[in-house]
Amino acid sequence: RGQSMASMIRHIVSLLFLACLSHAGVTFKDSQIMDNVDLLIGSLEHFQCPTGCRVYSPTGERSIRIVNDIGSELYTLYDLSLISPDKPATLAPGNYTLKRTGWDDPEFTFYVVKKEAANYDTPVYTKHGKIGVINQRYVTFLTDGPGFLIKEISGDLSSSNVSVYTTGADSLANKACSPVFVARSPDNAARSSIGIRGPIATIDFGSAKAAHYATISNGFNAVETLVGTSSVYVSPGYVGCGDAQLYTNDYVNKVQQGFKVQEPSGLCVKLSGKYAISSDLSAVSLNINNDNLRMTGTATVDKIYDGTSFDISILWNRQGDYDSTQFAYQLDLLPGKC
Repeated sequence: RGQSMASMIRHIVSLLFLACLSHAGVTFKDSQIMDNVDLLIGSLEHFQCPTGCRVYSPTGERSIRIVNDIGSELYTLYDLSLISPDKPATLAPGNYTLKRTGWDDPEFTFYVVKKEAANYDTPVYTKHGKIGVINQRYVTFLTDGPGFLIKEISGDLSSSNVSVYTTGADSLANKACSPVFVARSPDNAARSSIGIRGPIATIDFGSAKAAHYATISNGFNAVETLVGTSSVYVSPGYVGCGDAQLYTNDYVNKVQQGFKVQEPSGLCVKLSGKYAISSDLSAVSLNINNDNLRMTGTATVDKIYDGTSFDISILWNRQGDYDSTQFAYQLDLLPGKC
């Protein structure tokens, strides 16, 4: 019995230690992203729906359930993963609990949006593939993996400015939240790849008219090296709303890319972004030809390079579980002179 009690105490201490090291879910004004870290110590996480909510999950997990305040089980995450984006699961006004049954600690993503949230009717997709929406300005994507890739953004974009955020559509009303990608033209939107190292992203197509399309896939490390394209480099768990919150992402410990690009008729390389580096050891090294940028501290970057041939590389290594580094860079490879 003594050994059993000691074993239990060691298990609890281990869970407490892991919880201290890990980033948990993220809370916004009218929404919340939860993951397995929220249920790491206890098996319950409470949330409120003052006027009602919509709930989403990409995770086919039956052991995690939504329970109301009288103990009735309403949905499992498996149930939510099967629901069509045009008929989302809704909860009546009240208090609810996300409950884990059993001793396993399955990884999951759970997204709850209050009815009073901005852009409440935005469709939320939980499956990879090509999607199409009509008369929708925004579309949101969820994953329970380490990230995903957004590409082939198209449709009626002639008078629109396409952008991508690493939040739900409800947070786009918050001016502190900034995009990780801004298209330079409709052609640039269609040819660029936006790698997301987190559980959620939203495309702002710029207008709600006509039809819009995008493709969601694995391969968040993919970059574009052709003239006319842009690539995005974000730190794991990046939120982009000006505070210290991070999504859980224990899988990505390095961001590293390198490539060369040439265009005899002229090439304009634009680098823009922001960063908050937790320590000198966690610095981001970004090299564009002979300009070797070592980024530390908190700042923004906005640089332009003209030329015909470029050698470009980026390197960042996570410095342990306490590393709270955040960065988001967009690199444009545009034809002609700047």
